[in-house]
Amino acid sequence: MKIYEFCPFFNENRIAEIKIKENASWIDELHVIEANKTFSYLDKPRNFNPDYVSYKVIHHPFHADQMFREPEQHSLYFDVDRCGADHFDHWYWRLLSHNSAFYNEACQRNRSTSILQDKVEDDDVIILADFDEIIDSRMADRIVAEVKKHHIITIKMHYSVFFLNLFCQSNHGAPHWSYRVFAMTGRYFKSMPFSPDYLRKKGIAEALYDDIYCLEEPAGFHHSWLEYQKTALPKLQAFAANVEDKSILNAEYIDQCLHDKKLYYIDTELYVDNSKSFLSSLQELETDDLWYK
Repeated sequence: MKIYEFCPFFNENRIAEIKIKENASWIDELHVIEANKTFSYLDKPRNFNPDYVSYKVIHHPFHADQMFREPEQHSLYFDVDRCGADHFDHWYWRLLSHNSAFYNEACQRNRSTSILQDKVEDDDVIILADFDEIIDSRMADRIVAEVKKHHIITIKMHYSVFFLNLFCQSNHGAPHWSYRVFAMTGRYFKSMPFSPDYLRKKGIAEALYDDIYCLEEPAGFHHSWLEYQKTALPKLQAFAANVEDKSILNAEYIDQCLHDKKLYYIDTELYVDNSKSFLSSLQELETDDLWYK
C-alpha cells in the first residue's frame, strides 16, 4: 500500500515547507500541480521552490495556455447560499460555463486523474487537498483505517488565516472546513464517476453529508495566506475573475481584516488561540514570524 497526496499549487512556499515536513513520516508521494497561468489567465512564474523536489515530492508544471480560458465579460460567481445541496448539479455546470476562473481552477485540480490514474493500486490511499490544508501526521493511522472501512472519507480542520494561531470563528459551506479534503482508496479514486473539483465543490455546498463519512474530531489545519505580505495580495489578484466584489483586491482590505480581526468576505470574526495541538512539524521549522503576537 502507498499513500499519494495531490495538491494544486500557486505561491505558498512557506506552507509547502510545513506540509512537506508534516507529510514526511506517512505520505509516500506528494504530487504538486502548477500552471503557468493564474486562474484569471495572467502569466505567472514557476513559483514552487525546486529545493523541495525529491523522490517523495514530485513537481508537475504544465502550460495552461490552450487549456485555460480567458476572463469573460459576464460571469456567474460561487455562492453556496444560493446554490445549496438541492440545486448543486445545475448550478455547478452553469458556473463552469460562465466563469472562466472557476473553470480554470477545475482544470488544474482535475489533473490528478490523468497523473495518478494509471499508477495507483486498489489498496492505495489517495488524498485530494489544497496546499494550505495539512493533515496532522498523528492522525495517519486513524485516517488510513477509516479509509479502508468507508472507502472515502473527509475531515474537519482548524481554519486560520494570515498567521498560524489566528483562527476563524466560522467558514462558508460545510462547517469546520470539512468536505474539502478527501481521502479514498485507489479503487474508489479510479472508479469515481465525477471529477475531483466536482467532489470538492459539492462538498462545500453541503451536498455530501449523507454519502461521505466525516471524522468527528479535527484532523488537521487549514493555514490560509501565511506570509501574507508576500502571498495574500498576489493570490487575491490571481482569483480576480472569480471574485464578484472587486473592492477586496487590494492590500488595504487585508490590513483592514487584520486590524478588525474579521474576515469580511465570509463575515466571520478572527480570534487568537495558542492552546490548540498544533502540527508537530512546526517544532522542526523556523516559524517565529508566522505567529500572531
